[in-house]
Formats: sequence, structure tokens, C-alpha cells
Amino acid sequence: MRGFHCVDPSHDRIEFTGADDEELFQSIKAHTAEAHPQLTDSQVREMMAGAAWWKEMATSGNNAGSSPSAYDK
Repeated sequence: MRGFHCVDPSHDRIEFTGADDEELFQSIKAHTAEAHPQLTDSQVREMMAGAAWWKEMATSGNNAGSSPSAYDK
């Protein structure tokens, strides 16, 4: 099982899970399509992979407390 969570001032902490990375991506994408439509599929996959730009955002500012990358649950 894979996991990821999103923290944003526009909503409470949201937990996502999936049997694998693709299922997790689909779960996150359903959320981002509504809550964060500016995020592209590539950006969501980069966030899951722990891209440097995302790790910085996930640990500071408005998104502090978000997952810096996808993780095993």
C-alpha cells in the first residue's frame, strides 16, 4: 500500500492511499483536479517521487506538513 497526504490552507489534511503508485496517482489526481487544477499530471508524479522543488514546498509555507514524497503504508 502506498500513501501520500496533502496539506493546504484551503482544506484540512487529506490522506491518499493506493495499492501501487498508479492507483495512488489516480487518487491524488482526482483531488488535484478539483482542489489544485493548476497542477499537471507531471507535477503530481514529481511530487510523488519527491522532487527537490516539492520537498521545499512540503516543508515550508502554505504546504508545510504535506508528504515530501509518496511512502509505503
